Amino acid sequence: MIKPGDIVYRVRKGGFIHDHPIAVKDSVGLVIKEIKERCTITQFYVQFNKEAPKWFYQHDLQRIGGERKKDV
Repeated sequence: MIKPGDIVYRVRKGGFIHDHPIAVKDSVGLVIKEIKERCTITQFYVQFNKEAPKWFYQHDLQRIGGERKKDV
């Protein structure tokens, strides 16, 4: 689950049958904020390298690192 403050990769889709999404690891981005509305795909405002921040859908990003531990 991606949250603001996470470091992410972009996910590239393509190829013949769109089989497996591939993380583009030559640039990393910082998730600045998110928009989650009812009946929509969650979107994240992400800044990659020194580019201007842009909006990305949740399925276009891959979080770097392991899973978060739930508070017990």
